[in-house]
Amino acid sequence: MGQPLVSHSSSRDSVSPGNDQPILFVPSDLVMEQGGRPFVVIVKTRKELSQWLSHPPAGLQWLQVHDLLGDPDAWVPASKSASNVPLDVFVATPGSQFSDLYRMVDVCAVRDVRVSMPTSPGFLRALKLAVALRLPVRLLPAQPAPEMCAELTEAVTFYLHDPMVETPVEFFHSVLAFMCGADTGSLWTILEEDPAIFLQQDPDGHSKLPRVSGSASLEISLPTFVATRFKRLVEQNTECTTCPWQRICQGYFKWPDPAYDCRGVKQLFSIIKAVADEMTQELAYHDQAEQEEQLGESGSKAASYKIRATPHERTSL
Repeated sequence: MGQPLVSHSSSRDSVSPGNDQPILFVPSDLVMEQGGRPFVVIVKTRKELSQWLSHPPAGLQWLQVHDLLGDPDAWVPASKSASNVPLDVFVATPGSQFSDLYRMVDVCAVRDVRVSMPTSPGFLRALKLAVALRLPVRLLPAQPAPEMCAELTEAVTFYLHDPMVETPVEFFHSVLAFMCGADTGSLWTILEEDPAIFLQQDPDGHSKLPRVSGSASLEISLPTFVATRFKRLVEQNTECTTCPWQRICQGYFKWPDPAYDCRGVKQLFSIIKAVADEMTQELAYHDQAEQEEQLGESGSKAASYKIRATPHERTSL
């Protein structure tokens, strides 16, 4: 689940983020027949969770589960249901709820589970436990305060250098892949917040933008929101104009407040880039050594190499 959850969902009729139609995120009580359109159901009660696990309709990609981590009985059907609908479990207050993640052990034995959490105080404890339980993680940084940037720095160092990390931690995982040459899309895509691909609905059924309350203005074109807003940021001569990370960010950290100071997140990018450069150099070294060995033995060209999924497995395949 290192990529957006839908990219390798085991649910029925799963689609990739490149699909023509955006994936619709719908509150459970507003779900109607989607006609096969890809959608995600937002569930907040034990009854809703059991309902969608028992009777998943065509087009359902995964369930986005809120407010249930502290309810032990809610997870019984999730650990026994015959359907294979994946779950994206939100940890609203990771600093205090981290121990509740143990409830996911039985659930992830029968279905894909990802944990999503805001980078609020103490989130690193929840991140480390999720990783120990081999649960993929999506960190939602929004516009982190300086003290949260410090905790994010600890988190990215843990992800990059601790050998116990065997599952993807987003957004670190895809940013590292991007800096090694992969086509990952921007943070808007990586964190599933680009409304052109992941379209959210508010409780009234209206389309909404990520990280803000209320429905989207009719003047905003959701399919071009990210590109249009980034263009405006550059034209306004914000720090995006000269930022070395603008391709991967695309103004993500300037939303919703365009005056947000990005010094802390730029440091995160620099840390990841240093590891990406090290991996690239190591790849080149192995490639050269293999070429010399192959040419010495048979004159043939060297076999190609690729980097494994995590920085702890930086050996050639």
